[in-house]
Amino acid sequence: MKVRTTNASAADLLSAWKRHTRTALAATLEHRHLSAQKHYRHAQQLGLQLLNAEPGDIADDDRVAAFVVAHLNLADAFAAAGQPGSSSECLHEVQQTLMSLLQQGCASPSLSLAIYRHLPQLLAARAGHGAADPHAAAGVCASTSAFPLTHPASDRQSCLASFESVHSSLH
Repeated sequence: MKVRTTNASAADLLSAWKRHTRTALAATLEHRHLSAQKHYRHAQQLGLQLLNAEPGDIADDDRVAAFVVAHLNLADAFAAAGQPGSSSECLHEVQQTLMSLLQQGCASPSLSLAIYRHLPQLLAARAGHGAADPHAAAGVCASTSAFPLTHPASDRQSCLASFESVHSSLH
């Protein structure tokens, strides 16, 4: 289901997403886990709005990346706060949302390609978080067996930094 947004509002969503992500990153570096989680959750909501928005000036790859990066960052914040179950749940949620879009066939070819480009990063994160939560690791294998992935997992030492260097809408 696509939400009608104007190009300006999609740009506003992306701008707000960036602002909350940067604020959360600063809170994370200062070990203010609850504040980081609050801002990452807001970025997560904005990422979902971007994902559901009509394509406009914001590239499909950027919309998917914002959605995925928000979840990866929130999962990391949960893990840093000693909440591995919440971390795994967050990563499972984003994977299920993306897989659902692919399975339902409602994603455009461009959006599908963007999803496939970001799945390896997500799966690598789930596997990494699964080392801390063995129940999550089993879920990664079971939930991805129907989707062969040919792209290597990316290095995500800094989600925001890697997102900005690759995605044109952030410049």
